[in-house]
Amino acid sequence: MGKNKEFRDIPANQKVIFLPQCLRSLDCKAKTTEDGIICINCGKCSIGPFKKEAESFGYKVFIAPGSSLVKNIVKKYKFRATLGVACIPELKEGVRIMKKQGILTLSIPLLKDGCVSTKVDWNRVRKAVF
Repeated sequence: MGKNKEFRDIPANQKVIFLPQCLRSLDCKAKTTEDGIICINCGKCSIGPFKKEAESFGYKVFIAPGSSLVKNIVKKYKFRATLGVACIPELKEGVRIMKKQGILTLSIPLLKDGCVSTKVDWNRVRKAVF
């Protein structure tokens, strides 16, 4: 069985989506908490609409400033599967963290990385989770 099928077979409320903070607008006013950056749906980036859509299906979505927060979230919440969106180095670290915990992981690399004003193929992300 492929990872995508396994991922889809797990109920949404047992899965988490990690998005990188670098997808945010440079004008983002969202605050950082122990659970990551809390989107305020200001409309300045594409995170808000995706997050709202994913949560309507039962997913938990976190906007992570880095892999250390991902590690803390995984310890705090008990998820069976994750979808990570990030640059290749962060994806590698995230996969390592999930593998140690025995958590199924799908990864989607950014189309444009560089820590600021990055881009992702939202259609690819949606196809993976919906």
